[in-house]
Amino acid sequence: MADGGSFVGRVFATAVRPNDPITVSAWADKHRRLTAKGASEPGPWRTSRVPFLREIMDCLSSQHIAKEVIFVKSTQVGGTEVGLNWIGYVMDHAPGPMLAVLPTVEVGMRWSKQRLASMIGASERLSRIIAPSNSRDGGNTTSMKEFAGDGMLIIGGANSAASLSSMPIKYLLLDEVDRFPIEVEDEGDPVDLAEARTTTFPRRKIFKISSPTIESLSRINKDWKKSDQRRYHVPCPHCNAMQPLIWDNLTWPEDAPDKAAYRCVDCTALIEEHQKTWMLENGAWVAGHPDREVAGFHINALYTPIGLGKTWVDHAKRYLEVKSDPIRLKVFTNTVLGECFEDETEKLDWQELKERAEPYALRTIPVGCLFLTAGVDVQKDRVEIFIRGFGEGGQRWVIDWHYIQGDPTRDEIWQTLDEYLAKSLTNSFGISMRLAAVGVDSGYLTQDVYNFCRARRHRNIYAVKGAHGFTQQLLKRPTKQEFKRNGSSIKAGAEVYQVSSTTAKQHLYARLASDRKQPPQHRLEHFSHELPEDFYMQLTAEVFDPNKRLYIKLKDRRNEALDTSNYAEAIAHHPVVRVHAMREADWKKLRDVMEPQRAAQPDLFSGAAPSAVDVSRETMPPHDAPQDVAAPSANAPRSRDTWIQPNKNWIR
Repeated sequence: MADGGSFVGRVFATAVRPNDPITVSAWADKHRRLTAKGASEPGPWRTSRVPFLREIMDCLSSQHIAKEVIFVKSTQVGGTEVGLNWIGYVMDHAPGPMLAVLPTVEVGMRWSKQRLASMIGASERLSRIIAPSNSRDGGNTTSMKEFAGDGMLIIGGANSAASLSSMPIKYLLLDEVDRFPIEVEDEGDPVDLAEARTTTFPRRKIFKISSPTIESLSRINKDWKKSDQRRYHVPCPHCNAMQPLIWDNLTWPEDAPDKAAYRCVDCTALIEEHQKTWMLENGAWVAGHPDREVAGFHINALYTPIGLGKTWVDHAKRYLEVKSDPIRLKVFTNTVLGECFEDETEKLDWQELKERAEPYALRTIPVGCLFLTAGVDVQKDRVEIFIRGFGEGGQRWVIDWHYIQGDPTRDEIWQTLDEYLAKSLTNSFGISMRLAAVGVDSGYLTQDVYNFCRARRHRNIYAVKGAHGFTQQLLKRPTKQEFKRNGSSIKAGAEVYQVSSTTAKQHLYARLASDRKQPPQHRLEHFSHELPEDFYMQLTAEVFDPNKRLYIKLKDRRNEALDTSNYAEAIAHHPVVRVHAMREADWKKLRDVMEPQRAAQPDLFSGAAPSAVDVSRETMPPHDAPQDVAAPSANAPRSRDTWIQPNKNWIR
């Protein structure tokens, strides 16, 4: 029956036959075949070709005590093949409900068609127990494979909550977890959702595979830190000293990467790559924390067997190409070294920024601050405003961070916003300063934003919209958004300026990182001591993912302060302001108007960094009610409204 009977008969014979204990690596050596479609060396699987994968696979065997296995890897080291070998082992030897999760549903379907189907079709063993895709019983589809013993494999995507819910799972494979979205459909972390399905099985197995990304976002790195942290140690051909292969020990003469060789950490002798095969065969995994329950493995591309991928020389040449480009260097670090990339802009934390706060009050104008802009973000229950001050040499100040609570579908909220934006501030020289330009995000209640901005274009209040991707321009030319019935644009209709959010964030975070190395008086970004902790948490709420080439919001963080800061920065690049094009003469003209005493007595401020203005809070509005701005006190310098309107070429 098993030879010539029906498919159902073959499955039944397999199900009732007792299985002898076998490891995943032994199963793969016996039953797995590689095809030319997905392997550089088609034919029978040989664990001896990649000996560092044996222990990883055997930890996934049903008789092994490990419940969770972590594999942090570079590319070209067989991580996906380990996952496929485990799936084949489960189907044939240890049936049970299994879930394989890929970064997206689309990636999962492609993986199922190209990799999983290829493995099943090439294995005589698996072909006997998995129904053909055209069979009538419907047990073999792209997203589901049924097999004997109540076995079932579901293929899901981390971007679909539906594929991560429902039935309990005994075996869970999470492939490339660092490419998973932070949250899926407002239901939480996709890894947490998938893992929750395994709790009913005391003998569950969870296998997580990924190349890492950046430290603050990397899921696999966090799991690795909690594991026993095994590294593959190989012997030196010269002195037999056991050691892991690390990038710092790959060496070559200057400008001669084609002579790359590995220097032994013990005897310092050079090791040629052709000796690596013997080294891998005689290697062993060594745990850094053997007392921990989670089995964690780390491997990099220096271990890639000869003939299965790039060589040491290839990696040396690649490094020389990318070392001066932070973006490309990140990818090299993640995919070749299997390490998280750390740069200064990704290490920013809100506590550090809060410690940089300076002794000036919100809604006061520090010396050196010569004009103001604002960014506005419309939310469902409030409107948030960020006022940014600008000065020479790239100086920036947070002048105010305020929100107006209420329903923005109501006219009174827009009226309050209008009054807030119309109020002027008086600097320490008695000069009245109004907002040079305002950018209002049009992503929510779009038409309401258009209506508000259209009626206030004469005050340089414009609708803006954030866009992903790097561009040289922070603010792109506007596009018309209101049209006549015949399709022609309305001359006075609303228009929207597109903000390159990714570029704006990169510039801000680069300045904040640069400030770390500077004394307070030479920093570019200045913060009032009155700003709350939440401001700093929101400003640092995103980090850059080099693989997606965009900024990702950290879990449980709001980011309105970051967004409004970017809008205030971008709108300063509007043609009526053009902060990016201002020359020394432009700044001098502006300084002569805004700080006449400083211009008349340069020695008074010579050599000093912009200092805080000591303005009594009795003469200024409280932060929670800025719309009721009080006039300066009688003791303050007399205010002169010398503001030159933008329709008169602003200050120039």
